[in-house]
Amino acid sequence: MVQKLLRIAAALSLCLTLSSCNGFDPVLENLMSPPRLTAGQKEIEEALSAAAVTANPILKYPKSGDYRSAFVFYDLDQDGDEEAIAFYATDSNDYTRACLLDRDPSGQWYSPCEIAGADKDIDFIAFANISGRSSPDIVIGWSNPDEEKMTLGVYTYDTLKGSRPHLNSLLSHSEDVSFNRYLISDLDNDGLDDIFLLTHNTNSSWIKMVSYIGYNVGVTDDLPLSDSIVQFAGAAAGRLFPTDGRLCIFIDELLAGNELVTEVFTMEAGSLTPVIFQEMEQPGPDPVTEESRPSLYEQTRRSNTVSSGEPPAPVCMDVDGDSVVEIPTARPLPGYEDRVSDESERIYLTEFHRFSEDALERVFAGAFNRQAGYRVEFPPEWIDTVTVVNQIENGEWIFIVYNDTLRRPLEALSGELARIRVVSTSDYQDKFLESYIRLCEPRGAFSYYGYVPETPNSTLAVTAEVLKDELFSLI
Repeated sequence: MVQKLLRIAAALSLCLTLSSCNGFDPVLENLMSPPRLTAGQKEIEEALSAAAVTANPILKYPKSGDYRSAFVFYDLDQDGDEEAIAFYATDSNDYTRACLLDRDPSGQWYSPCEIAGADKDIDFIAFANISGRSSPDIVIGWSNPDEEKMTLGVYTYDTLKGSRPHLNSLLSHSEDVSFNRYLISDLDNDGLDDIFLLTHNTNSSWIKMVSYIGYNVGVTDDLPLSDSIVQFAGAAAGRLFPTDGRLCIFIDELLAGNELVTEVFTMEAGSLTPVIFQEMEQPGPDPVTEESRPSLYEQTRRSNTVSSGEPPAPVCMDVDGDSVVEIPTARPLPGYEDRVSDESERIYLTEFHRFSEDALERVFAGAFNRQAGYRVEFPPEWIDTVTVVNQIENGEWIFIVYNDTLRRPLEALSGELARIRVVSTSDYQDKFLESYIRLCEPRGAFSYYGYVPETPNSTLAVTAEVLKDELFSLI
């Protein structure tokens, strides 16, 4: 039962996290009920009905980002009170409209203005300091269920005296601002956010930087990306070095052949500057072995460790919480290199690395159980020595010392070091869990348990306390 529930939970998570840029575009209006408004917010729903250009507005919902409601509340004019942006369409084939709602002097909700969107759906809405105004700018990704790419919109809410409040588009209409993925960040620490658009088509892929240029917003720089990009798997901003305040954007790219690579860019003098990229030169020979070394770009090449249809992994992240973004690599755990014919059953060792001159320096290694929502860090002595056996009947992971001299090494549990099991609170709690410890507080309907043999017969053994406090963590 727990395996079935975990699969359902993973599927729901996938539906909520994927957007049109990844080819998944459900009609959310048909899948979810509108969020229930409070009594005070009921007035705003009536204000939308009064202001809409149709008698029966169809509420539209952002598919990704921090704001998923058809009514998004934010203090747009910095007066201490929140305004609202409501998304709706007149019918299922119409472009989404953004209706701004504010309070009049008597405290009643009304709509001073609205705009027609650039496409049928809304992928996300975000707020950022793009133009340097005292009030935040509104960033919207407009999308279409029939297309992979989205269209960018950047707006400001102008409330100047002597003019009616209105939403003003800051983008130059001549700019090509279509994209597949985006990231908003102040890479050069100048106090203004920039928008980084990632776009690819059959022939080429690009990163574009969208910035404020005087009176409007436009593309101020662009650079080519890797060849053969199938999909952008991730984009993250963070430091490259622990002692360097410079920020970079880390772009994870899924290539043809189901491989992932990472390209890294920073900003210098207002322009994009590549740090790790496809065309970078190969470093000189290793000073000790004199063997040739691959470029940093080639060192980031790794297998996509998840099944088809799921978000590609692993991708860059700050794995240890030091504000430095680490770059992952992945390789099958011992016993999974060629003994497992079904790719979905293969378990990987995922390693995260920090940039260090001409090499990647490992800072973390471990196994990720993405379906169950946890990871286990491997002590250095476990690497290339310990593997994981997945018990299909209950989803339990068993960590064993790998012995390749055996005929069926993945069935030999004599070298067992630890077990981790995820249990649904609705499942029957069998007596075998009496010897397990709880690894963390329950997450939703699931509890996480660990077990360490009382008399392990290996020098690689760890205690239950080490498993709980140092090796296990949720993802």
